[in-house]
Amino acid sequence: MKKDRLENILEAMLSTGGDFAEIFMENKKTTVFNYIDSNLDGYSVNYSNGLGLRLAKDNNVYYAATNDFSKKSINSIINTLKSNIKDKVVYNYVSLKRLKKYKNNHKTHYTNDDIKELFNNLDKKIRSKDERINQVNLTLQNVKQDVTIARENGLFKNEERERTRLYIIISFKDGNKACNISYSLGKTTSLDLLDEIKFDEVINELIKEGTDKLYASTCPGGEMPVIIENGFGGVIFHEACGHAMEATSVADGISVLSHDLNKKIASEKVSIIDDGTLFDEWGTTKIDDEGRETKKNVLIENGVLKGYLIDEINNRKLNMKPTGSSRRESYIYAPTSRMNNTYLEKGTDTFEDMIKDIKLGLYAKKMGGGSVSPETGDFNFACDLAYMIRDGKLAECVKSASLIGNCKDILASVEMVGDNLALGQGICGSISGSVPVNVGMPRIKVSHILVGGEKSE
Repeated sequence: MKKDRLENILEAMLSTGGDFAEIFMENKKTTVFNYIDSNLDGYSVNYSNGLGLRLAKDNNVYYAATNDFSKKSINSIINTLKSNIKDKVVYNYVSLKRLKKYKNNHKTHYTNDDIKELFNNLDKKIRSKDERINQVNLTLQNVKQDVTIARENGLFKNEERERTRLYIIISFKDGNKACNISYSLGKTTSLDLLDEIKFDEVINELIKEGTDKLYASTCPGGEMPVIIENGFGGVIFHEACGHAMEATSVADGISVLSHDLNKKIASEKVSIIDDGTLFDEWGTTKIDDEGRETKKNVLIENGVLKGYLIDEINNRKLNMKPTGSSRRESYIYAPTSRMNNTYLEKGTDTFEDMIKDIKLGLYAKKMGGGSVSPETGDFNFACDLAYMIRDGKLAECVKSASLIGNCKDILASVEMVGDNLALGQGICGSISGSVPVNVGMPRIKVSHILVGGEKSE
């Protein structure tokens, strides 16, 4: 869409007294390879494009989206949006700046045939490792997204984004026992992501984890110390306090952390960062979905709450500068404050020091999904792979373990932090849809947390 047309749309949106107008245009191509039953079972390419129009007056915001770019359709949407603001008719002149482009310079040497050959080889290698393996599922996803954002204040930016993610799921079966174990890696890059993966190491680790999990015993419940492994283990902070630091809930005063700015809310061992600028990481973009450049945001520093994640609209309620943290799944959604790459900074504690004094505890090696209430901070997380700790040593693998608690309690209970910081990839859902995020941390020891288990037979 040409610049003068965008300017006309913004001027029309503001004509009844609005003080904020935005156009978000998107083109997206999603390619998925799915390999199962030793065959490339699915290959799909999907395209979507459309635009969203957002109009605001003070704290009142109105949004509409369409994939019909005709003048008739867009004018109809503009008229609907304007009908919500019945102020005096005004004329606002909009002059967009020269378009600033952030290009995707990633290339790939992989062809479809290369992917098929790689998957065939991986499938054979995995299945040859253990006779108890009864299924291998490989999924590779590549998303290319082109976004353009225009605002009434002259902002005019475009970013080409590309993300690739590989999933490996191995199923084990022995008699009436069965389990799945999984691995994934995703980055803001091309299919050349595959070159970064040390497949032999990944497969060997998955085989060991899968066979442990296959014969796991029942996890005993109760309050106990817990060691949580690095990488995706950071989901516990993403859910337990990350959402509570998004202006989405903070601005309306419903977050458990709404009134704790500059207060000590955690152990001095806890410093939490959200950084949208990390090179090629899963949650990285050059600009957010309001057109602001992303940045490194310190949320908690040595236990003190230092800041929130702020978008343009909630800035009006909080009177805090936007942090480059406004995100949306697609043009269908209005954006709001969201996490990008959120992690707990590394410390210096060793695994040996963490475990040696634990008489009975849990080692959560792999975390699963979870949920949290930002209003109360209460959370519940499943452990995908866990082991008991007995008398300072790792013991049996256990199943059906979960971690239950409150964000303020766990923040205060972090007593040791390791030096093996790593990131794990996920898809986070909220009112602006599902967006790719990194969660991360080094290994940590929590002095006490309620472990949910399963009744013994």
